[in-house]
Amino acid sequence: MKKWTKAVIPATVALSMLAASPVFADPQSRPNGPYIENEQNVSLSSFMSNQELYETLQKLEASAKGKMKLEIAGYSNLSPDGYQTDKDKGEPLYVVKFGEVDPTKKRIFITTQIHGNEQIGTEAAIDIIQKLSSNSAEVNNILKNVSIWIMPRINPEGSDNLYQEKWYPTRYTHQTWLPANIQLPENTRAPWYYNSDGSERAQNNNGRVVYGIPGYDQNRDYNPNLDFRIENYDKTTIANFLNNRSTNNSNYGGFFVTAEARTVSGVFKEFRPDVFVDVHHRGFNTVSDEDNRSVPMQLAAVVADPYTDPFTGQQYEVDADVLKLGKRVNALAAQSLQRGFSHFGAVQKYPKVNLPGTALGTFALNDAAIMLMEIKGQSQTLGQKQAGMLKETVKAPLYDLFKALADGSIHNVDPAVYDAIPESSNRISDPTTRDNEKDF
Repeated sequence: MKKWTKAVIPATVALSMLAASPVFADPQSRPNGPYIENEQNVSLSSFMSNQELYETLQKLEASAKGKMKLEIAGYSNLSPDGYQTDKDKGEPLYVVKFGEVDPTKKRIFITTQIHGNEQIGTEAAIDIIQKLSSNSAEVNNILKNVSIWIMPRINPEGSDNLYQEKWYPTRYTHQTWLPANIQLPENTRAPWYYNSDGSERAQNNNGRVVYGIPGYDQNRDYNPNLDFRIENYDKTTIANFLNNRSTNNSNYGGFFVTAEARTVSGVFKEFRPDVFVDVHHRGFNTVSDEDNRSVPMQLAAVVADPYTDPFTGQQYEVDADVLKLGKRVNALAAQSLQRGFSHFGAVQKYPKVNLPGTALGTFALNDAAIMLMEIKGQSQTLGQKQAGMLKETVKAPLYDLFKALADGSIHNVDPAVYDAIPESSNRISDPTTRDNEKDF
């Protein structure tokens, strides 16, 4: 065992060091970081690999004594409707079911890690699953009145992605655009959310690294027409749509070219939840110029405008009662995190967007009240720092939501509380290095 000795600094040297020390400005946020730096060794060891996740889920099912049902809803390369993107089935996409499709019960559907580098939601989901598997009176009362389905990692390939033989989670799936495989002309442009070079933001967002496996942003691959299947449409019409930049963009629904999006949408169609929650990660903000608490969570009840299907003309719009429930769900989450003047309660709204091709946008346009939970930091900017606190930021609101759905008190929450949540503002970054760094 090494023994360390204190260095004794002579008084004259100490005084000269103090005199030369810079005067540091007030921290830009509280807490100020922690931030990952460019050359820092980032540990992700507390997060579960795919294999560790699967084994954990199987153990939880075995110990739940029938309360929890674990099913494989599909695979990352093979969807339930037979759509295949590779010779291999790929990684399993698990759904954890507490309760059945019961019209007499409230139903909530939760997904995590649609982006592989957004890992804490999955870790929080496992804690929630473990709690729901218990035999406490409170849990039993919840499950008597609420069915809860959870898909705790819907981008397994992005989650276990490697760069230079090291674990480097990525936002994207692993899949190559091969238009000829779906009878489209070979020169047909890929959907706009295709990551052709297999690249991801570098550590500290300092440029990009290329790991070399193409893929898609799964969270742009959904479509309000849940039955849309690219292979079933006129090939000339689809090719013209994709080859036109005025239509191949985020204003339109996605193309369901990933088996993952097809699988998740299939679970949604089976379950038809009252509430859908998707857990994400984001950047860093403070509440306002006057309140420099670091924002741990941004929320959203609305992410899509009324939508007209460009191929069928069918119109989709979020129902007024569904929107009111969504605002109540998000308002309850904001209230759950108010713990004095701690930074737990430093909640903001997510910026206004119109993204019908997201899972949240698609499902909201199909009559599910939604909650977007965006916690701060991603694997390349935060690693596993603050993981315990950020897991609690996810778990506490969700568990309060289960209880409120079970006893009906969700309808006592004032939607105006959601409207009053501060808007997204004051985006920040680590001031120590990033302002002076250039991209690779």
